[in-house]
Amino acid sequence: MKNRCNLSSCIAILVIFISMQLMKAQDEMPMLNKMKSFKKIMLIDKLKMNEEQATRFFARYQQHEEYIKASHKELEQALVHLDELQKSGNHEYDKAIQQVFEKDLATRKTIIDRMKGMKGILSEQQYAQYILIEHRLLDNLQKLVKQRQKRKK
Repeated sequence: MKNRCNLSSCIAILVIFISMQLMKAQDEMPMLNKMKSFKKIMLIDKLKMNEEQATRFFARYQQHEEYIKASHKELEQALVHLDELQKSGNHEYDKAIQQVFEKDLATRKTIIDRMKGMKGILSEQQYAQYILIEHRLLDNLQKLVKQRQKRKK
């Protein structure tokens, strides 16, 4: 049991380290690819997927990843528009803010849809573990982003 906790701790530290490196150099594709590869290996290991499950899981995962990327792009465009309004001194923010909220909700929904889409591939126990992994990774990344924002101020 203690070995499992140590492994989990090591994995969490590695995820945090990779995430921090990713945030330092967002445009560096090799780091992003390393993080994705690490997550893939971690998911296969933690969920104890067989070869068939892993193939089906990651095919569906990648399909949903494309939807998430598109949703993130739309959110980023809405944020850029709001930023431009603010810099120009134009005080008509309401519509732009509403667009940001809508795009943010849509992005979150695509992430949840990806998690829901894995249900038929995994056993109930694997699915529960998958949900925990996804949320813990998201929580850790959000904490890192908040810490980084505090350091900038």
